[in-house]
Amino acid sequence: QTTRRQEISNMSEDGTWQVTKTLLSKPSSGTKARSSSVLNRNSKLYGAVNALDQSDASSCWNSDATNDDDSSIYYSVLFGRHVLIDEIRIQFQGGFVGEECTVYTSNEDSTSKKEMVALDEELIEPEDTNILQCFDLSSEEIEKRTCRAVQFKFDSSTDFYGRITIYRMEIWGYEKK
Repeated sequence: QTTRRQEISNMSEDGTWQVTKTLLSKPSSGTKARSSSVLNRNSKLYGAVNALDQSDASSCWNSDATNDDDSSIYYSVLFGRHVLIDEIRIQFQGGFVGEECTVYTSNEDSTSKKEMVALDEELIEPEDTNILQCFDLSSEEIEKRTCRAVQFKFDSSTDFYGRITIYRMEIWGYEKK
């Protein structure tokens, strides 16, 4: 079994990937965000892209309340280019944390269910806290982590009404050369 350092070295030597880990989810790099719901349908104040905004610590994405017990909430990041994701950092608002999270990746510029591949469900298990939480994805297969889009499916929330609030969503990894 190769070590993480050997894996990164091999990726950069074949000329495919940059050596330095970088923040992939910057809107300035063309990255976009979508969600299945936005609080009060107010995308300007609570839209999905607000969680990617590193310049304003108070900007956030807020989902609306779920209507029934079977409603999952989806948050998607579309890179518009092939990337290799390595780490996810999320800062929730305590009391409004998404739980039972499944992460999917896609090699297409969409989040159509037929194109999505699920990562190991144990990789991301958020806690009910407002501190930045880091989730290492390096144990997952490279083929599953190479993608153009990432989708988070939250099957529940710590909020009684099922709402989720994310202040920061950072996806770190490697870009193609």
